[in-house]
This record gives sequence, structure tokens and C-alpha cells, in this order.
Amino acid sequence: MELHLQLPESQGSWSRLTDGWGVNGIVTVQSGQPFHLVFSEDDFDGSGQFFPKPDVVGRIVYHQRDPNNFLDLSAFAVPCTPIASGFDGTASTCVPGTRHFGNLGRNSLLGPNFRQFDFSIFKNTPITERLKMELRFEAYNLLNHPNFANPYLPNFFADGAPNGFDSTGRATGSLALESQETSALGIRTWVVADRAASRLPQKFIF
Repeated sequence: MELHLQLPESQGSWSRLTDGWGVNGIVTVQSGQPFHLVFSEDDFDGSGQFFPKPDVVGRIVYHQRDPNNFLDLSAFAVPCTPIASGFDGTASTCVPGTRHFGNLGRNSLLGPNFRQFDFSIFKNTPITERLKMELRFEAYNLLNHPNFANPYLPNFFADGAPNGFDSTGRATGSLALESQETSALGIRTWVVADRAASRLPQKFIF
């Protein structure tokens, strides 16, 4: 959503100071990008690809306001039946003949939401009949809202068991969102929006 507002001009001795003001605003609101989890620890589905999707065995819970615990992983389990003596995190402790493709759909999960408000205020001042000066104040991500990238980054897959499994084959803990500042070389990694920043540009129009 964009906002453009040019303030009305007045006539008088102070018009050079009071006229030419305006404001702009851009509000960007997006839902998260789709992704899915894989268990890269072993060949739990028996396909030989070593990237099995998990079974969904509970309610999927997101924590949008907590990037360190973004997704509760206890809702996901290995796509096999663990042996009675307990699961040790490897496919060798699956009951023979029970390995299968996990029921989690491709791109069925949603990454973190994106929220950003950019704002600017400007003033146009005529210097001569043909020359005009524009002075602007611009603020990007004015509310300093952190926006994180899809959990696929930086490794291009989302590991569903970074904290391991319990004895029943369920994943434990939470999926954390990775974050990293822009490096000194100017290389942006996997945070999708910078922290709040501002600038004061000036230009002449003729």
C-alpha cells in the first residue's frame, strides 16, 4: 500500500517556507514463503535419497514473534515405526517393512511474515522560474521490524531435526530462523531486510 500526500499551498510572505511540502509512505505486508522439512539424518523412508519428508503427527505451531523458536518440531516424526526398545535416531531402529514416504506435503509450511514501513517527507522550493530544489528525508524500515528469510536459507533445505529425536521418533525442540548482518564486503546473506536506515538527499530540478 502506498501513500502520497501533497500539502496545500498558501499565499503570503512565508510561502517559500510553508509551500511545497509532501509526504510519501509505503506499507509492505506479505505472508511467509512456502517451505517443507526434510530429515537429512538417515534414509528413514527407504527411498535411498536421504532426504525423507516427515510424518505430521501433531498440531503445527508457529511462533512468528520468536525467531529462535519459530516452528515447534514436535509435530513431526520419522516416516517409520520405531522398534519397541526405542529409537536412536537412525533408520536401523525402524521396524523392518514400516518405512514409507512421509505425509508432509511439499511446500505445505509457511516461513516468517514480512512487514515493513518506508516513509519520506520532502519539500520543493523554487529558486528561479526554471530551477527548483527538492530536499527529502527518507526512512527505510522506519519501525525497525526484523524480517527473516525463508528457513530454506542458507543451505537450501530445512532440516526438520536439528535437535535430534526422542525415543518415539519425534523431532525435538524448535526450528530457529538464521540471521546474519550484511558483511563488510556488502554481501547480503539471508536476512531479507535491513534494520532501520535513513538518508537526507537533495536534488535540483530544471
